[in-house]
Formats: sequence, C-alpha cells, structure tokens
Amino acid sequence: MKKRTLVLLALVPVAVGLVVNFTLFVPVVGPLLFFLLPLATTVFWVYLGGRYACAGWNAPCATLIGNAMGLLSLAVYVWQYVLLPDENVNLFLAAASQMFSAATPTYLFGRLAMLFESQPNYIGEVTALALQVIAVLYMIAVFGFGYAWEKRKAVHSQLD
Repeated sequence: MKKRTLVLLALVPVAVGLVVNFTLFVPVVGPLLFFLLPLATTVFWVYLGGRYACAGWNAPCATLIGNAMGLLSLAVYVWQYVLLPDENVNLFLAAASQMFSAATPTYLFGRLAMLFESQPNYIGEVTALALQVIAVLYMIAVFGFGYAWEKRKAVHSQLD
C-alpha cells in the first residue's frame, strides 16, 4: 500500500467519530452505531498498524504518523477546555477535538477515567480530560499491537 494512502487512512477514526456523534440521537440506529463502530474501528486500527509495518516505516515514526490526528485532537482538546477561559472557547474546535476519541470504545473506560476525579462517582472536567487521554493511548496501543504483530509475522516467515 502506498504511504500516501496509509496517511489518508489514518483519518478514518475522525470520520467514524463524526458518524457516531451525528447519529447518536437517532432511535435504534444511534445506540447501535455507538457500540459497534468503535469496535470495528479498533479492528481496523490493528489492521492499519500492520499495513504501516509492511510499508517500511520504523515503529516510532509509524506510530506518530498513524496517530497524528489523535495527538493533534488531544492537543486541541487541552487547549480549548483546559487552557482557555469558557468565553473564548471555539465551539467548532471544541467539538472537532473529540471526533477521534469518539471512534474509540470509550464506554469501556468510563470508570477508569472517573478514578482521576477527586470525588467518587462524579463526572467532571477531569474525567472528560482523562477519557480523552485514555482514548488516544488506547488507539496508540492498538496500533502498536498491529504493527508488532505484522513485524513478528514477517520475521517468522523469513525464518521458515
């Protein structure tokens, strides 16, 4: 696969996040897509990590390029929600910064993110920020798993 195509495929989680966010309130379909699309994106992300391994990029470079949108989204999220006062927040950037993480199964990590809050069973700004960080770390780990799996397969096929 061409490297240009691989870079474009790294935008898939943002597109999935858009679909998840825009269909969330559609009866029956929205909740179904909310649960299924992030799982499908996880499978795709493992596959894409493997394709990056076959393209000849080293692991750190492939991980940075493949997850650049996630890292950029996290940086914009921190900028909009942590560093700016509420009256200066750009709603478009604030919403766009959450599209990458919407493509991850964040419903699996909600309780983990709540551990960062000072009060038990409270969901606040700290929980939301922790969930964004966990989502990006999850995607990096899944991508790395796919990359390592493909490299391992290539080494074992050369030995046989």
